[in-house]
Amino acid sequence: MAALTTVWAFVAPAAEPVLREVCPGKLWIESERPISFTGMERPFLCGDPETPAWREIPPAQVRFHLSTFLEGRGYFRPGFEERGDGLIARPGPRTRVSGFRVEGAPPELDWRRRRRVKNRVLSPKFLNDIEGWVRHEAKSRGYPCPVAKGRANVETGEIVVDLAPGPRQRIESVQVEEIPGMDARVLRRFDAFRTGAWYNEDYLLLSSDRAEDSGLVQNTYFEADCGADGAVLRQKTFAGKPRLLRVGVGADTEEYAIVKASWKHTRLGRNASNFEVAAYASYKRQQLDLTSELYLFAPESRWHLLPTLSFAHERESDFHFISGSAKLLAATSWDRQDSGLRFAAGPDLNYVDTFRGAQPGLTRFLSLEYEVEWMSHYYEWFRNDPRTGFYLRATGNFANKNLLSELTAQRFRIDGQYLYNFKNLDPPWLIFGVRGALMGTFVDRTPQNLAKLPPNYKFYLGGSADLRGFGRKELPDPDGALSAAFASFELRFANWIPYGVQPFLFFDAGIMGDQAFRFQLPFYYSPGFGIRYDSPIGVFRTTLARGFKAGGDDGNPDNTHFQFFISYGEEF
Repeated sequence: MAALTTVWAFVAPAAEPVLREVCPGKLWIESERPISFTGMERPFLCGDPETPAWREIPPAQVRFHLSTFLEGRGYFRPGFEERGDGLIARPGPRTRVSGFRVEGAPPELDWRRRRRVKNRVLSPKFLNDIEGWVRHEAKSRGYPCPVAKGRANVETGEIVVDLAPGPRQRIESVQVEEIPGMDARVLRRFDAFRTGAWYNEDYLLLSSDRAEDSGLVQNTYFEADCGADGAVLRQKTFAGKPRLLRVGVGADTEEYAIVKASWKHTRLGRNASNFEVAAYASYKRQQLDLTSELYLFAPESRWHLLPTLSFAHERESDFHFISGSAKLLAATSWDRQDSGLRFAAGPDLNYVDTFRGAQPGLTRFLSLEYEVEWMSHYYEWFRNDPRTGFYLRATGNFANKNLLSELTAQRFRIDGQYLYNFKNLDPPWLIFGVRGALMGTFVDRTPQNLAKLPPNYKFYLGGSADLRGFGRKELPDPDGALSAAFASFELRFANWIPYGVQPFLFFDAGIMGDQAFRFQLPFYYSPGFGIRYDSPIGVFRTTLARGFKAGGDDGNPDNTHFQFFISYGEEF
């Protein structure tokens, strides 16, 4: 537990003290600013008429409880004066933190990166928060068994955390409890750490989060023991029910109301295969996916088969189609100490019924589909509060007219994102982000092939996903493009403004072409600004940008304009 050393403090008064009644006829507080108490605290000060034993609180008890409650608000030098049967309390000056340091920190722990400490109200809770932060920092840098104790001097306002980090250790082994109906070794599929690597509590938390997010278990966490040969992990688990139902809602100015829902059975057999039905619905796009992950090998093996049935309907201003596909992919993943790799590949039988945006009618493709994704652990860990890390992903398919496809076409996309937390501060101060994509479709450019190529083999830019100064999929024209590239740069001012409001500046740029990876002018770009608000019910983002084009004319003078966007539930 953190400890506070109570000594005299000096804070200049901000206003004349005012006498305010707290308990009618029993307790008054004379202070420069109002001090309120919670419904749980008031019975300890004013009594409880509904409970005979608590109807009257002795003055000595009132003093004791009030002193405790005032310390929690940063008042460490209260004075008391009796008034008849009542009590007048004068809280005195409020103490604020003047500085913070860690004694005994190992070289791997940079405690100076902690922000928003100075000038905070000094209280036991805040001191415990700082103590817990230092302890976690040590655990995330290879020290599984640190001992941290915080202390504060209310005369100087300084907080000191005495840290005994213990030995820096690597992970020796992982022990796991038995799970009814499932081989417990299945949990090793979700590990974001490796045996023999340095201990990092963040990666243990990410591993637990993966297992819980998959629905395999309801709750799981790790405990660590410092052994002679390294850290021994014990994984505790509460399995819960094997069926998981999720429903989520969102909204934006492009797709309007958005609803996501899924039902999943997460523990089929000892190897914990699963089956999921997932639906997505908005005004412009609807999709239904039936997916199973079949684990047929060793319980801890990440190799699995991924059969999927998908049905999609998309209606945009420039195209309209319905598609259905049946896939059978082989998939796996690997994790190193700081990042992970996912891979999936296999045949995909796809039918596209086009109404607008290409020659109307049904088009069939039998293609080899693939996806490879490389993602850093910290990007994954902070996915709900983006601040650091990266991902890089490549997707595509190959279809040949000689193998049950009506067209020979190859579709390719590589996209990624990188986030940089300036000086690695916590909480962040400035976050720089860059994202981009390169896309192309290879097809014999005969008039017949181009007319029959369905819209989902073409590319469009514009909207919140790429060029925010243009309308959703506004570029280049209704015929689409066979190549596209864009890059977005964003600077977010994190934690500058209270209440989770974060302004940001951005610049988006893109170019397109009528052949795969052969681009033509004009060059499109859109500077703008926005606000991210991390509310208690989710993230709101709004942007305002102006679209421009340079270096050429695309024949559409109406596509350079201001574009406003607002969303609920979307991130950069």
